[in-house]
Amino acid sequence: MDKSKKVIARESRWYTFEEREAIIEEYLNGSATKTEIWLKYTGDPQEHGRLTRWMRQLGYLSGKTSTKKQKESDVQLQQFPLTTVDSSDKQKDPQELLRRIKELENQLEEAQLKAEGYKLMVEIAEKELKIPIRKKSDTK
Repeated sequence: MDKSKKVIARESRWYTFEEREAIIEEYLNGSATKTEIWLKYTGDPQEHGRLTRWMRQLGYLSGKTSTKKQKESDVQLQQFPLTTVDSSDKQKDPQELLRRIKELENQLEEAQLKAEGYKLMVEIAEKELKIPIRKKSDTK
């Protein structure tokens, strides 16, 4: 978004990723608050956390803070650490990219084996203990 251009207010869902990135950059580099930036670009006085959501989507922030879900996902990330894809991947060595693909394939295979193991464990427990563990489709 060039500052010399007139800002046309419109709904947030109609901004392209490039426009969203430019808005976020203006927020990060400027002295304006999120609400002021949001008002400038959308005409809406309340941004309801949408800039933060965009920042997460575009990689400026990582995850939510201090919620139960976040703590649970942190445990999962410790088991299967994920790395973000950055724009420098395009310049990486093909051997490095192949190594990364192998690493991700191994993580996927491990996750699939784990899921299969849990499924088998539930089936055995249901059979031996004669109690339903899985939720049935007709329950409310």
